Amino acid sequence: MAKFAFYKNGNEIYKLDADLLPFEEYVIFDLDTASPDDIIFYNGRIRLKTEVKQFEEEKQTKLAELNNYVAGLLEKTDYIIVRIAEAKALGDTHTAEKLKQKYPKRLQQQQVIREWNEQIKQTIRNAKTLEELKAIEIRYV
Repeated sequence: MAKFAFYKNGNEIYKLDADLLPFEEYVIFDLDTASPDDIIFYNGRIRLKTEVKQFEEEKQTKLAELNNYVAGLLEKTDYIIVRIAEAKALGDTHTAEKLKQKYPKRLQQQQVIREWNEQIKQTIRNAKTLEELKAIEIRYV
């Protein structure tokens, strides 16, 4: 059980680590959760999020985290893909082939990262519980 404060003007909920004096700008309440992220204010009522809502939010958070992480991994070698695509768009297949031959390891690394990304996406989508989702570590090794 933890204490929270709901600020009426900002529709924001904060966890209290110390007591607050009564004031008309906020409402103090107790709920059986440790995080204000588990609480919602809807239609004038404060309540805990359902497990389904928490699960869906965690799934979307994990997918966004994965997307950002993979973008960072691929960013280092994306210029090669762009140069190959430009050469192909200009009809310069010779330059495109030269680039593929010059950077085979980096192109292969990109492919492996993309395959890993798809595997992790599928793992996130297939998760059945909130605990299972939270246990998924997004880290490429």
